[in-house]
Amino acid sequence: MQPLLVRRAREAEDFTRDKSDDKDALLIARLTTQLHCYLPEQPTAAWARLRHLGNRRVEQLTLVTAAQQRLRDLLECGWPAALEVPRHPLDSLTWRAAMTVGRCDPAYIRRLGLARFAGAVARELPRWGGRRRHLRILGALYAAAGDDRGIAAQRAGALERGGLVLADFKQALAALAEVEGRMARVLGELGLAELVTSIRGLSVVGAAAILAETGDPARFDDAKAVVKHAGLCHATTPLAPCRQTTISGRVGRCCGWPPGGWCGARYRTTRCSPPATPT
Repeated sequence: MQPLLVRRAREAEDFTRDKSDDKDALLIARLTTQLHCYLPEQPTAAWARLRHLGNRRVEQLTLVTAAQQRLRDLLECGWPAALEVPRHPLDSLTWRAAMTVGRCDPAYIRRLGLARFAGAVARELPRWGGRRRHLRILGALYAAAGDDRGIAAQRAGALERGGLVLADFKQALAALAEVEGRMARVLGELGLAELVTSIRGLSVVGAAAILAETGDPARFDDAKAVVKHAGLCHATTPLAPCRQTTISGRVGRCCGWPPGGWCGARYRTTRCSPPATPT
């Protein structure tokens, strides 16, 4: 049973605030009698393995995101100047390697000196998947080590914990890369790697993540069944058609201003107001 259909059925019956197993069973039974259901999937060993690897990938993505958020919160508390060095610090490989070498401790970075600090970052960078240092980021981070902004009482503890979180972040990224490599190899064993890479904008890992959720496409009768299973079945609104979106196919509404409807047809599907007149 598609969970999205169950959710919409619950909204239609106004069960959103009163969820119970009995009412869910009633909704599922009603949808089953209306044939809004699928036959149980019986995957092969390769497809079952891809499904489990996809679940593992989701777990690692959650850990990576959580580590990033915790590290940002700790640095904002203890050393906010470190987050001002690059535009997107947590995405910079040089910044990650430099923070690893410096143990998230500005005092330790100043004791190393710029030359020793730069050399240590060059040795650490390949462990993060980088090859060349970004010297501007490196110099700016070394200069930021002299910035004393932050909560003084929380600074030592927050930065110590930040170093531990950075190690967790690195470990989660390595585990994520490993599971994505396994998913790509499974897709190659299924003979689909070359096919999915022919789709513009879709990588092997992205296709493996999608197929891990949908399963073997051969179990569906046609492409429309795959779209319906994913909950992307397009629909049109009974309102005046104005603009059709490229993904879901939903047709928006034009507010009629100015006459001709160019506001909704060309720019947006939400309701807009006529321009204010001076008083």
